[in-house]
Amino acid sequence: RHPVSVCVPVNHKLTLRVRAEGTGILNYQWFTEHDDKEVCGFHLSMDFTIRAKRTQLYVCRVNDHFCNWVSVPHIAVHPKPQTVQQGTKLTLRCAAFGIPTPHYQWYRNGQPLLDKNSGMLQIDCATAEHRGSYLCCISNVLEETWTEPNSTLIFVLATDKVALLIGNLNYTNHPPLMAPIMDVHELANLLQQLGFRVVSLLDLTREEMLAAIDKFIQLLDKGVYGLFYYAGHGYERVGRNYLVAVDAPQPYRPENCVCVQRVMLSMQQRQTALSVILLDTCRKW
Repeated sequence: RHPVSVCVPVNHKLTLRVRAEGTGILNYQWFTEHDDKEVCGFHLSMDFTIRAKRTQLYVCRVNDHFCNWVSVPHIAVHPKPQTVQQGTKLTLRCAAFGIPTPHYQWYRNGQPLLDKNSGMLQIDCATAEHRGSYLCCISNVLEETWTEPNSTLIFVLATDKVALLIGNLNYTNHPPLMAPIMDVHELANLLQQLGFRVVSLLDLTREEMLAAIDKFIQLLDKGVYGLFYYAGHGYERVGRNYLVAVDAPQPYRPENCVCVQRVMLSMQQRQTALSVILLDTCRKW
């Protein structure tokens, strides 16, 4: 049974207890994290009474044959896997004992981290580039040892969520459509439930579509989720998709429509965290 962590006032007297089983007489050694040295020596008691002076980590080494194991580095606390949100603090801890005092060096994905050479690795503002596998090398003049590798995930949250929905149904020179108005309405409600700021527009001319898309693109930036939806007449030509405005002539040409690939490129250039384009339209004519 391991000792139980406690929180007590300064100068409070308490007893740390450990229970172990072995084939012979068990020996106990108690150590502190900050001093890297044995605090109670070799004795037979499984209980350790102290008077609390400061926040401290105590570790008990139990074996059935006493040896001077503490000369080489011994890892008492391995870093634990972490999942944190982007922009928050990332903290990894490692504790080791040894004589002489061990040195620490942190690694991420096998590469040493500059100036990260203490028992605590702290990154104040974690970003996606900080995700990876972390481990720590502990060494002194006698030996080196490594912690178990752990995976750290950075959970990226959107800085904003923006959606532009366009539904064209009443065309001047083409058959009218029935579905876009209901589809735009239902999708807008769903996106609002997901935290999106939604702009819904119906029956736009080509000039109005380009103006609305330009305003939408201006709202996009790094960390933003952007979604563009169009329902209406459309077609595909030479691998490109075109959205037909309500004022498009009969027959229409690419210059009378809006090119989807240009919208996609504009969204990608804003380096959004997520870009989505949904089309409810014909792709062949």
